[in-house]
Amino acid sequence: MIRKVFTFLFLLVGLVLGYGQSNILNANNPSEIGKKNIDQIQSDLDSYLEYEFIDDRDILWSKIVYEKIDLSERLNFPLLFPIDDNQYVDTRKSLWRVLKENIINKNITLIYNANNDNFKELLTYDQAMASLKISKNYGDENDPDFQTIEITSADITGYYLKGMWYFDKRRGELMYRLLAIMPVGKNIEDPFDEEMNTTFFWVWYPSIRKILHKELVFNDRSNANQISFDQLLISRRFSSYIYKEDNIYGDRPISAYKLKGLESILESQRIKKEILDFEQDLWNR
Repeated sequence: MIRKVFTFLFLLVGLVLGYGQSNILNANNPSEIGKKNIDQIQSDLDSYLEYEFIDDRDILWSKIVYEKIDLSERLNFPLLFPIDDNQYVDTRKSLWRVLKENIINKNITLIYNANNDNFKELLTYDQAMASLKISKNYGDENDPDFQTIEITSADITGYYLKGMWYFDKRRGELMYRLLAIMPVGKNIEDPFDEEMNTTFFWVWYPSIRKILHKELVFNDRSNANQISFDQLLISRRFSSYIYKEDNIYGDRPISAYKLKGLESILESQRIKKEILDFEQDLWNR
């Protein structure tokens, strides 16, 4: 009898983990799976924290840094998968799919040219829509055959982040504020491009926080303990490396003065250590 009970519980847990959806234990029929009750909805609202107002006079020190999240790293898989945008209707989405759907629905409007990381070139809706797809020539120079290909989650290889580290003297601690995010993907027009570093557009991050807060990240350890994309990003639960910092040389990237490879990696680590050591050095003065 005891063995049967344990077997039943094991199968039940497996079923829950297999579905990966909320409310499955309370559903009266399959259509209710994934729907949240009032308490769950209220809990989600309570967990959303607005960016706190920071007076410039309270900032003792600050540094703008640019980082890249490489989606080939296992820690960053929650931002990548599922790569099949048609696999789930609305229960599980990649970060790219969330961004794309909300751009199409005009919920995301603060979209900027990828070549200007100071957000001086706001894209129109048509320009933003054009950046979600690529026109590829399958013919030749004499007989071109252009076809439009939609960029999917499988084409996204990483994300660039722009953020600020600052020391808040009122709170007495080192803080981080995410300012913008940009998808990076494969060069669909050139399948032999090994860099796979095509940039699409910058999105002003504070303007999409509430959108990302509604979308949960899949947790392969426990479906009952999920966080939103917003919580994952602002709490820095990802692996990244610094590729640029604000500097006197016109904010030149590391690649402009360091060779690729180990030297660039060491420089990125040096900048990160310099930032994290600031608080400790401050108190030791």
